[in-house]
Amino acid sequence: MTPESNLFGNVVLESGICLPYNEGLAGGPSPKMSGKRIVTGGAVASSLLITILYLVLQSHTNSLYLVSNISEAAFSLVPLIIAVYLLKSRELPFYKSTICLTIGFFLWFLGEVIYSTYALLLGVAIPYPSMADFFWLTGYWLVLLGMTLSIQPFRFAIKSQTLVLATVVSITTSVLVAAYLVIPVIAISPDTATNMVGFAYPISDIALLFASILGFLLFRGGKVARGWYLLVLGTLLFSVADILFSFTTAKGTYFDGHPLELLYDYGYVCFGLSLYSQLKVAWD
Repeated sequence: MTPESNLFGNVVLESGICLPYNEGLAGGPSPKMSGKRIVTGGAVASSLLITILYLVLQSHTNSLYLVSNISEAAFSLVPLIIAVYLLKSRELPFYKSTICLTIGFFLWFLGEVIYSTYALLLGVAIPYPSMADFFWLTGYWLVLLGMTLSIQPFRFAIKSQTLVLATVVSITTSVLVAAYLVIPVIAISPDTATNMVGFAYPISDIALLFASILGFLLFRGGKVARGWYLLVLGTLLFSVADILFSFTTAKGTYFDGHPLELLYDYGYVCFGLSLYSQLKVAWD
């Protein structure tokens, strides 16, 4: 087993392979239950707070506009901060994959900041497509690379049933996207450039969904399964949000402060909690 595989120690893969663990990170502090409660409680509280704000401010356009553009960037910091903290230890298993995830989350954060800059400082209503989309879309593929690097050492343990299931879910999602997004949007919007950008997001989501489902099924029942489950959940939330965003912008019904934006906030929280759960496994 390669040195990078230690993070997935004491995990019995569905193939029956048991991966020994390396007793945690060298010199790492012992995790405390109070820390876990604080992180989880903070994630739940912040999600509830932003949900309440969106609901209350729907009739207060200016305040909602401000909250929308600030909160998106703030929530995108959640996975980025945790990823940076993970990188503080170079002994961290899967260090290369964590670097890719960190860069990907940083690009998502830049995308949010650029979008908010257009909206709040330059007065551009719904800056889409814009330079922000370049950073967002590039970030998707860096996150995908990070997931792939985490799975790659265990590729020989992937059962054919697991691969088939992940493929079926991805193909089904692709068909649904084509039926309920691509065809309707093409019929609504004649803007080819905007449509291409809009379709690029679901394509990226499907790639992330395939990788996250594959990882979850591969490590199901092990210590890191919860982290992969949260990755799947975060990817699903992003997928639904991206589809709704593309559809509502094509119809001209999207606005900054639209409730669909909450799905992005929840997704960022899920990605952050996923990384935190990996950190807890390394410390145990």
